[in-house]
Amino acid sequence: MEQSQENRAVEVEDLENELLSFDYKTSRANEALEKARQHYEQSRSELQQAQADRQAKKNSDTERQLRKAKHAFDMAERGVDSRKRRIEIIQSSYQELKSELDGAKAAIAQGDKRIAEQKRKVEAMVNAMLAKADAAQRAARMKKAAPVSKPKVPTATVASASKAAATPAPAPQQKPAREIDPDLLDYVKRERARLDKLLADGDEGKHTFHSLELDPSSGDRVPFKFLGHNQYRLVAPVEEGRQTYKINTWKFRRTIPADDDGVRYVFIFDGRRLSRPRLVMYPEYVLSQLDK
Repeated sequence: MEQSQENRAVEVEDLENELLSFDYKTSRANEALEKARQHYEQSRSELQQAQADRQAKKNSDTERQLRKAKHAFDMAERGVDSRKRRIEIIQSSYQELKSELDGAKAAIAQGDKRIAEQKRKVEAMVNAMLAKADAAQRAARMKKAAPVSKPKVPTATVASASKAAATPAPAPQQKPAREIDPDLLDYVKRERARLDKLLADGDEGKHTFHSLELDPSSGDRVPFKFLGHNQYRLVAPVEEGRQTYKINTWKFRRTIPADDDGVRYVFIFDGRRLSRPRLVMYPEYVLSQLDK
């Protein structure tokens, strides 16, 4: 659950950065619209002048000038319309991102509540186990203090020995299936969909890094494989607890659950924005649940 919270926190940072970029895009789009409107007004004035000249003097020069003015006016009008649509698209995308950001923040708040509830449950379980152990110790001390009669040892017979030898050893219990947190599964689905959409055109694009390696808190370095569009992937085992993963000059901190100690994790490094690259991590065993 804590790992899921960290994943959401990374998503929130990405969305907030995207919203900041939309503020810049909106500002530039408004500036472009204002220039287009000024050009539109100038073109309309030139068209009106060309129409007046044509009415006053009809010849090839005024006719040619009128055609040029009409064409310039039509282009200026289209320029205003296209820049208006551009702003509408930016505003629509901004609202979608804002809604997604609000949802991510709400999920973080809900996750915090779930973690708090789980901690209370764990604390109650620990207290109950300690009370039970204390009661067992007291009972053991009382039993030790009381006189104990020597128990009779039954005489082993050939039949009983044969029966014991014939009794098969108990079969090893099958390891229960690992439970996958729904939030983690949703996170992996979204990241896989994002990566598949990004790589769908088959164009690898520019290879930014000649060498990109994962340097975990302990263990050897592991090289990334280039996928395209500045996406890099590797699979490596992880250790439980708070970990720091260094990738070239960047550092990423993650919390690995105790149940995932030694488990192979998928690492996806998104290097499209070098000022703030992303590191996506999830257990490899989750991939088997994506199509179910």
